[in-house]
Amino acid sequence: MKLSKATDLVALLMLLAFLAPYIYKLKQIDITLVLIGGALLAIYDFISSKD
Repeated sequence: MKLSKATDLVALLMLLAFLAPYIYKLKQIDITLVLIGGALLAIYDFISSKD
């Protein structure tokens, strides 16, 4: 695993760890969907990057 890919993985895990409590505890479905969408875009970007 390249250093760049390892750094990207750490950043992704930190982002998901930051968003997880908000996604879990929010009662408003619209804001929760926006947060989930942002997390999914970050995951997709990590998977699709060809570094």
